[in-house]
Amino acid sequence: MKNDPILKALDELDQLDPISSAGQQQLAKALSAKSNLVIAKAARIACEFQVAPLREALAAAFMRLLSRGAAADKGCAALTAIARSLYALDFDEAQLYLAGTKHRQLEGSFGPPVDAAADLRAVCAMGLASTVYRDKLRVLVDLLADPEWQVRAGAVRAIAATGSDTAALLLRLKALNGDEETEVLAECFSGLLQIDGGEAISFLEPFAVSRSPEISEAALLALGSSRKPEAIEWLMTRFRETASAQARNAILLSLAASRTETAIQYLLEIIRSESEQASAAAVAALEIHRDQRIGSLIEEAVRRRSDYISD
Repeated sequence: MKNDPILKALDELDQLDPISSAGQQQLAKALSAKSNLVIAKAARIACEFQVAPLREALAAAFMRLLSRGAAADKGCAALTAIARSLYALDFDEAQLYLAGTKHRQLEGSFGPPVDAAADLRAVCAMGLASTVYRDKLRVLVDLLADPEWQVRAGAVRAIAATGSDTAALLLRLKALNGDEETEVLAECFSGLLQIDGGEAISFLEPFAVSRSPEISEAALLALGSSRKPEAIEWLMTRFRETASAQARNAILLSLAASRTETAIQYLLEIIRSESEQASAAAVAALEIHRDQRIGSLIEEAVRRRSDYISD
């Protein structure tokens, strides 16, 4: 194993200075290697250290691997790493991303063949959204019907990233039509809040009170994660109005996830003065952050609760 050329090449990549001219030359050489693992690592380093001069070398490696499929890049490890790097480096040539969104690579597994290119298509969807390609929304809409949910979720994120009124309408339609994977709907909810802000709350409300716990929790978490003041206010009002323990716990988690001062103070007040069950749920919600400051605030709220009860 010590003499394995791939392990040696990977180790050499760990040692180089990606900012120096020599280091960048080594990275460019690694991008032309036969091993997809070496190429993938070089691409990740270029991404991490924002090595913009390597964009053309990355693009050349991408097109070379794409033409050879699984024979050159099992699991699409290198192609996906390169696509992420190019997106992070603001590479804006739409044709590369278009080719990536069309790539499918069925590989053997213990069951039916698996499409190893799903993550690649999702990443390339985001890359395409960042370009000035005129028909990018047409391509992204097609990806909303992709058989792999990761691609559909990536298409939703990419559509949201365009930030247009048309994008918001497409996300509304997708949410209304539903998806077998809740995570795709969750991306729709987040995308609508990203584009429309507080105006999206009225559209999300029926999902937030859905009889499906998965859909309800996805909508509630999206509202909290948006950090919009209107969303935080809606969540606090909803907590006071709902009797379902499961829904109340989901709302508390959503409020905690927002990390807004308004939500934190609201949760601390619940700890201090609400029922034992609600107080315990608020503590659990805040503890997801493992933050020293929040931990101190929880301890103080619990002490004040004890004093309040004893009085």
